Amino acid sequence: MKPKSHKIFKEGIAEEVGVHESVVDEFVSFYFGKVRDALSSLEDPRVFVEGLGTFAIRKTRIEKAIAKNKSYLGNLEKHTYNGYDKTVATKEKIKKLEGILEKIEASIQEKKEFKLKRNEFTRENFQKQKADPGRD
Repeated sequence: MKPKSHKIFKEGIAEEVGVHESVVDEFVSFYFGKVRDALSSLEDPRVFVEGLGTFAIRKTRIEKAIAKNKSYLGNLEKHTYNGYDKTVATKEKIKKLEGILEKIEASIQEKKEFKLKRNEFTRENFQKQKADPGRD
């Protein structure tokens, strides 16, 4: 199945809604621009897109990106203006990556704790039912 581009069906949408094609084109471009910004900003580990689902950042990819950028940082020539500029930008990127990695790890820890509590609660209820078979 070949995916359709918004350029193909913008005419139909424009006619259906009753607006000019350029308005539909601007809206679609704006919306997907915001989606791209949300995905690349590294503010949240998950981004929900209506009709497409939830996109999640993978922990291993973040770890690899941090290692790659730290390696790149070590190879930069920091004594030139250009090298210093790249050093500052790379440090900022590493800081963002480490921040999102912390959020991902916190989310993973919360899920583990929730599962443990749920399993304890289930186990306790199961034992209560075994101890009192006359109860519903």
